[in-house]
Amino acid sequence: MPLSARAIQTFAPRVRRVAGSALTVLAVAGSAAGCAAASSSGSAGAGSTTPAGTSASVGTGSTPSSASSSGTAASPAPAASCAASGAAAIATTPSGSGQGAQALAAVQFTDSGHGWVAGDGRIMATTDGGTSWTRQYAGPADLDQVDFIDAQHGWAAGGDSLLRTTDGGGSWTALAAPCQGRLTSVHFVSPAVGYAVAAKTAANAAAGQSPGGQDTTALGGSLLRTTDGGSSWSPVTSAPADPQSACFANADDGYLGTPARIWRTTDGGQHWTLALTEPGASANPATADTPEIECAGASGLWVLFLGQGAAMQHEPYLGYASQDGREWHGVLEQQYTESAARPGVKLPEGPGSYPGPFSAINPGTAVFVGYTPPLGYGVAPVMLASDNGYGLSKEGDVGAINEPMAAAFLSPDQGWVVGENLKTDAFDIEATSNAGRTWTTQYTVG
Repeated sequence: MPLSARAIQTFAPRVRRVAGSALTVLAVAGSAAGCAAASSSGSAGAGSTTPAGTSASVGTGSTPSSASSSGTAASPAPAASCAASGAAAIATTPSGSGQGAQALAAVQFTDSGHGWVAGDGRIMATTDGGTSWTRQYAGPADLDQVDFIDAQHGWAAGGDSLLRTTDGGGSWTALAAPCQGRLTSVHFVSPAVGYAVAAKTAANAAAGQSPGGQDTTALGGSLLRTTDGGSSWSPVTSAPADPQSACFANADDGYLGTPARIWRTTDGGQHWTLALTEPGASANPATADTPEIECAGASGLWVLFLGQGAAMQHEPYLGYASQDGREWHGVLEQQYTESAARPGVKLPEGPGSYPGPFSAINPGTAVFVGYTPPLGYGVAPVMLASDNGYGLSKEGDVGAINEPMAAAFLSPDQGWVVGENLKTDAFDIEATSNAGRTWTTQYTVG
């Protein structure tokens, strides 16, 4: 299925935080031993720094090549163990034991009927657009990502866990975690080929690298590629240093986000071109924001740069878009903080005082969801970016959710958001069919 037809989920990298009748529970029969071994040789490429200005800079240099059913899911044959390096096997942490675990953390739909939601110890699925939901997985994995390329082939990841299905979630197989670190930004382009960022974790600290907490994506890591559906992973050794997010339109054409920069490859990661540099912050020029990215169509990209710190319950963020990977323009910003940090940028106000998830519908259209804690418990405003990002319209607030975790929109009208109701301490799946003006609660985890 073309990427533009997939509603991709994205969640803001904040600290990670079922009831229901007749749920069909699918338990993984055991964790895979060890981790997926792969070569860690090769150094990351480095690109030239583009001077900061009042708008984002387009890079022209390239890095050198060196630079609903029941049953039991079967575990794969164990990959070579990396236990000596301190890397943990998957599915070893009891469900709910992690501080701030999210009951619902990720959402994706491949069409108007088929969708999946993942969270701490659960994967939920629907075949009727969310009218009913079935629990496909109940187990120890604390999941915060879900990625389906069609209605049959999908993956769910989080912490040291990676699960795969080839039958729409009728069964889930536990795969060995890669040795390089916790998988983030997992993105597949076919049943066999996928990419992911292995974020630095506490296990990496033992080897002299920066330790990771709940938000390890801010530290960067290494870009990995699989050609066997996630059973094993190999480093893309020519990738720029410290990748934080990645997405690909196909096996060859993709983007990589590193601190304050976006890179592009058209040959499967052998060579990279610096495509975009975030404008420098006048107050702290050394600050490098974390990019969250979503591919759209053959070469489009939507970017949300997530800033550091907060002031008066406002957290900096900055959005950009490109339809071809060459021409870029600003879309929105958190004006309270960005007007001081980057006074020359002057973009329209974003949907909330804190960044939330966004969903790329196509190269010219995306939906951004924010979070505004200054308003009591806070609201989750929805904003539609259209006309290649030049048009912005406020569409309402997500129903019962105060803090949104992930969003998936198939069109400007039809979408889903998962997140937490801070008043009740419950997590909800919310759906809209009129561009976010009204919402229906489809499922609640209390």
